[in-house]
Amino acid sequence: MRPLTATLGVLALAGGLLGVSLCGCADPGGLKVSGPAQSPSVTSGPVFVAQAGPKPRLRRPESFDIGKDVTLTGLRWRTWGGPTAEATGEVAGARCAPACRDKPVKAEITFTGLVRHDRVGYYSRATVSARGLPPEQREELRDLRLLVPQG
Repeated sequence: MRPLTATLGVLALAGGLLGVSLCGCADPGGLKVSGPAQSPSVTSGPVFVAQAGPKPRLRRPESFDIGKDVTLTGLRWRTWGGPTAEATGEVAGARCAPACRDKPVKAEITFTGLVRHDRVGYYSRATVSARGLPPEQREELRDLRLLVPQG
């Protein structure tokens, strides 16, 4: 019986020392932090959509070309600058031909995939939903890549 009593005594002593050491570290006044706060990472700033070539970047564009195949016109933006940007307008171009090659079709446009470089953001994806198009042509406009300038 003596080894069991000794073992229990050692365990009780170890538990008591652990409790004292943990409680001894607490300051009754609470945690105190000093020094300047770290700057938060930049998550705000202007958001643009980039065009190909030497054309300027745009904010809330009234019209926008996605490559050579898709032209968006008459854009009216409901949202801009957050994770998504949503607009109504019209779509035309070879990507939805023949239904909208020469005559624009009403559409809802969503830009997503916000990518930030320093203090500027760019949308990297577009979805164009045009109900007036046949299903296979609507599918062509579901996930379009937008140009994003590098750093």
